[in-house]
Order: sequence, then structure tokens, then C-alpha cells
Amino acid sequence: MAKDPVDELTEFLQPEARVDLKHIALDYLLGLSGTEDGINFLVQKERVLSNIIELTEDTVEEISKNATLVLVNISANENGALEILKYKPTLKKNIIELFLGYVFDPNKKHADAVCMALTNITRASKALEITIETFLEHLNNILIVFANTNFNKQGSHLDYLAPLLSNLSCNPRICKWLVEENPHNTLIKILPFCNYPKSNIRRGGAIGVIRNLSFDTVYHNFLLSDDLDLLTYILTPIIGNEEYADDEMDSLPISLQYQPKEKQREADIDIRIMILETLNQLCATRYGRETLRKNGVYYILREYHKWEKNPKALLACENVVDILIQKEEEVGAEDLSKVDVPQEMNEKFRKMDEDFINT
Repeated sequence: MAKDPVDELTEFLQPEARVDLKHIALDYLLGLSGTEDGINFLVQKERVLSNIIELTEDTVEEISKNATLVLVNISANENGALEILKYKPTLKKNIIELFLGYVFDPNKKHADAVCMALTNITRASKALEITIETFLEHLNNILIVFANTNFNKQGSHLDYLAPLLSNLSCNPRICKWLVEENPHNTLIKILPFCNYPKSNIRRGGAIGVIRNLSFDTVYHNFLLSDDLDLLTYILTPIIGNEEYADDEMDSLPISLQYQPKEKQREADIDIRIMILETLNQLCATRYGRETLRKNGVYYILREYHKWEKNPKALLACENVVDILIQKEEEVGAEDLSKVDVPQEMNEKFRKMDEDFINT
């Protein structure tokens, strides 16, 4: 019986194998991992996966780079991510700790690819639950590295730490840590990146963290506290250079008043929608609604609605405006997240939204 070609590659993936043979083997595996069938095949090869992971530490740059890229591809598949998590490093507690060690090394050349693999792994809820303890132990260091855009000295930008943080903030324990571990100082490391001009990956990840926190109304008073100035950070991307009446201008946060003529709105539609979804979530509580009204959010959304062309974004905008224009007695609930909406009404609203977007 002919041997499996992947099994035959195992001897070429040993750390002591000739460099040219490791190149050939990894090039083949990189192509194989680019397809779903290839990933499903590779995850059955425990020894091959172990060898690939060990080669991420190879002293030859191209070898370690390609090994890491294979893992990026495999981790994009949920089963692949779960298989990777089974690997037990010799000197580290688990593979997450191994990968974070690469990220925390300022001289690691392929730290960006490692960040991508970590982001892929944490995208699946099951994998996130498995890894949460390790991430909690290192969360403070992740934030320190994330906030220092010049941390890596070998050209890695570490932008994918932002979607990693966004994925992590889907877990209630991470949310609690972000809000309670070091109040205000923790989120202040993240909020400036809501408007980071050099990377939409960082902007999207930062907004994603805030959106995930906003889903829990327990955090609304904290998020909207004066110490954070959160509304300034999340409204800046969607405000334009329009002129407002004096009374309207006076209601806006100070730093949003009198925007320069060259001010442009966020170009990424996904980020704009995330911002609108965050505002919608903040409207769940009476305190949130009153804070948004007091800070002139309606006026900003009124002008934004005139500019926006995407139907999903327009619908998300209108969902917020529909709440803000109501008086509290018309809203009829302190916390809208606790209102029980019948299933048939949910289905009706979903159908209405679909019709709006399609037409």
C-alpha cells in the first residue's frame, strides 16, 4: 500500500531536517491548507501539526514564517483551531501561552501572523472557552503591547490584536475584567484606536470591544461616564463637516464641535454599522437614552442619515433615531433589554427589516 504523501513529509518537518527539504514540505502544506478539504485532511495528522507548530521557532526566517502561515490557514477552520489547541508545548503551559510569547517578543518577525492565528482561534466560542483562563492571565500585557504601536522592532504592526480583543470581549469574564480590573485606565488604552487612521483592522477591533460591552446594560453607566468620554470616540468616525445651529452645536461633546472642512466619515461600512449598533444598545437603558439625547447624538445621526447610502446602515441609524425622538413616557420602559417581545412580533420586525434593506 502506498504511503500517505503527508505522512512521508513528517521526516522533512523535523527541526534537524535539511533546510531545503523543510522548505519543500512547508510550501506543499501551505498550499494544502488553503482549501477546506486540505484543512480537514491536515487536522487528522496530529504529528504533522505538532511538527508545524515546532517549526514556528525555526531559526531560518522563511521556515518559521511559512509554518506560522500554515497555522493561520488551519486556525481559520473551527475544527482546525480546536485541533491546534491540543498541542502541548515543552516549556509553556499551552499553545496560547506559546503564541503570546511570540507576540510579547519585540524581535519576533512574524508576530502579525501569530496575532492572526490567535484571532482565528478565539473566533469560535468553544475554542474561546477553552483558552479563556490563559488569556485572562496575560490580558494586561496584551493591552500594553496593543497600545504601544511601536512595540515590535521587526516590522510587525500587531493590528490583529484588536480583533483578538474584540473576540475575547464576547466572553462575560473578559468584559468584567475590562470594566473592573483597572477602571477607566483599561478602556482608555483601547478607545483611541476607534479613530486610528492607519488601520481599519485596529479601528474595527476597538469598536468591536465597545459594542460587545454595550450588550450588557450593567456596564452602561460606566461606559457613559465622563471619565471615559466614550461618545466622543465612537461618534467621531460618523460625524461629518456639516454646520449645526448654535443650540445644536452646543449640545455636542466639546471635541466634536466645529469639525474641519476636510473631516471625512469612516469609509468602512462594517465599522459604521458596528458604531450604530453600539448606540442602539446604549439606548436600552433610560440613562443611556438621556445621555445620548443630552450629547446631541440625534443631530449627528440626522446629518449622517442624509449622507449614508448603504441600506443596512440606514436601517441601523433609523433604529437609533426612532428611540431618541421619543419621550421617555412614550418609550415606556426603563430597560428595553428586559422587555419580553413575543416571537411572532420578532419575526414580523425581522421581515420588515429585510423588506427595507431589499427595497
